Order: sequence, then C-alpha cells, then structure tokens
Amino acid sequence: MPCTRTGYPVTYQKSHDWEFALPRDVKEALYVIQYRRPVPEALSDRDLMRDSISGPSYNYRLTRDHYAWWLAKKASYFRKFHEKWFERRLPNSVYLNYDTLTRQPQEAIAPIVRWVDGAVDEQKLAGAVAEASKSRGGPREAYKPRVVEESAHFDRDLLSAFEDYVLRHCPKLEFTAELPGSYEGHFLHGLILLQDPDVPLPAGEHDRLDAAARLAPKHPEVLLRQARRALDQGATDAGLSLLEETLECSPYFGQAYRLLIDACKSAGKALPASLSSSHAIFALAEYPGALVDIAKSMLDEERLVNAVAALTFVTVIQPDNFRANHLLAKTLGNLGRWSEARQYAEKAVDIKPGNEANLKLLANIRSHLGLGREAAA
Repeated sequence: MPCTRTGYPVTYQKSHDWEFALPRDVKEALYVIQYRRPVPEALSDRDLMRDSISGPSYNYRLTRDHYAWWLAKKASYFRKFHEKWFERRLPNSVYLNYDTLTRQPQEAIAPIVRWVDGAVDEQKLAGAVAEASKSRGGPREAYKPRVVEESAHFDRDLLSAFEDYVLRHCPKLEFTAELPGSYEGHFLHGLILLQDPDVPLPAGEHDRLDAAARLAPKHPEVLLRQARRALDQGATDAGLSLLEETLECSPYFGQAYRLLIDACKSAGKALPASLSSSHAIFALAEYPGALVDIAKSMLDEERLVNAVAALTFVTVIQPDNFRANHLLAKTLGNLGRWSEARQYAEKAVDIKPGNEANLKLLANIRSHLGLGREAAA
C-alpha cells in the first residue's frame, strides 16, 4: 500500500503482512516493524468491530464463541509474525514498540529520521511531533497506559490464555504478562490447533480435530468440522445431528445453517422445522442463497412474517436474486398485499423475463389490482 508524496526522496509502504508474503530482502530499504503488547492490541482491534449489512453475522461476532475463535486466529498471527520478523532480526530495520512510540515519540522516531537524513535535528523533530499531534485535534495529551480491565471487550479468562500463548511462543517480544493464567488445557488452545496447522499437537494426540474437540468440545467451529467429517464419511444422520446441535448452542452461526441446508439437499431430506425461527435471518447475511432456502422452509411452516423478513432482507443485499423476488411476491400476494407484491413480481420479470411461473403470478397480482392487459403490457 504505497504512501507517496511528490518531491520527497523516500517512498513509504505500509503492510500488515497478513499472508506473510512481504519480502525481507528489499535492497536499500529500511524496515519499520511495529509491535504491541498482545492484550491491548487485541482489545484495540476488537473495538473496531462494526455491523455490516452483508458481512458475517454481527449477532454471532458478538458472542464469546466468536471472540475466542478470533483471539485464536490473532494468537496464530502473533506466532507467525514473531517467527518471521523477530527470530532473525533484520539489520536494516527499526523495531518500534508501540508503548515507546506513545510514551516517547521523538525517541522512537529518531532512528527512522537518522536513516533518511543521516542526522537528527531534535528541535525540528519535536516540532514535527507536536504538529502531528495537533493535526489530530489539539495539543498532545500526556501518555496514559490503557487500562485493559476498563474495555467493553475485556474477558479475563480468554485474554489471560491468549496472552500466555503469545508470550510463550514469542519470547523475543520481551513482554511480561499482564494477566495471570495459562493456555494449557484451555479451550482456546483447541481453537488455535484448528487454525494453525504448524502448531504441534499436544503429547499423545495424533488427530488435529480430535485434539481440538477434547479441548473445546462444544465450540461451534469444532462441531461444524466434526459434522463435515461425518458427512464426508457417509454418516449423514450423525452429521445432521451435529449440525442441529451446533445451531441449538449457537443460533447465529451462519456456516452451520449453510452446511445443514446443503447436506439436507444432498440427502433428499426436508429442512428441519427448527430452521424456520427468526435466528436464521440474523445469521445468514453473508449467505443470501441459503437464507432463501430457509425462507422457503418458513413458508412451508406457515411462518409468513419470518419469511417476508428473510426474503426482504435478501432483496436488499442481493437485488437480482430471482428466487427471493418471486417468493416474496408470492408470499405478499398470499397475505393480500397486492401492491407490494407487484413490485417484486415485476423485478423478477426483469431478472428472468421468460419464467412462466412468475409471469402467471404477475398476471394474477395485476388482476387483483384491477389492472388489465394494456396496463400489464
């Protein structure tokens, strides 16, 4: 992500290196490697979480299950980051501790300026730091360490296990623990095992999923993978049962709905009646096709209001979904909402002009509205 200004001799490029693909051997480059204590970093990142109309379910992301899964992924990132950038430090680099940067910005930035200009004008640097702070909305405030316990996302049990894992696997960060606790035997360790195939299995374990299941037996990500394994092995009933158990424990877990729908279709089975609850509407924002399937199940169960809500949501996030528009028009017609039904039937015609079922539906709607063939044409 190049950040350049014309007329300056240096090009700045920022990268989180999520995939760890950034080369370490760029000639004549200075690597500025910023790092931070794991718990404040995680809490700061978690504060950025926002709802999205078409992303993963916010209801699920607010759960402790998702928080743990997210922390496990972050723990894996810390381990890989440490392995790449700390186990063999680059000579042409500045390692920038976030705490030092916030407490003593001039001291932290000086090595970077020295690399660019060969020397540091302390007065000029102090002015630049003050100006940068002012541009953010006022004079620079005195540094105040983050009090992690005051965060809305503070979970002592999860964060202590997370911190312990990071510090033990990243010794060259040279951080000391802020929270008491251990990752050993904690269910977070099981989630890390699932996400990071390079992490050795605990003593006596030979199967990664089985090891994770022993540590985190009821976590939805574990149950999902156990269900998928059962389905792949031909144990359809066992797989479906595991998926229903997953949704009982975690009703906003969209991946389980999606796999359950696909498995039922493959097995020629009807969707379970339990899927017609309103939870699915808030679980499947990123899987509109699956939500249409569940809306059809809602209609079969005569949960018409739920079906209208689900289908309306799909037409917002995926306006050209023919099935959603057609089913919504049909449902609204059955509810006597003919004017509303008309707009969705007409949209469905725009998407698939030759679909006979939808043309008949639109003709029926127009008839109820007292519109003749001329109006229809």
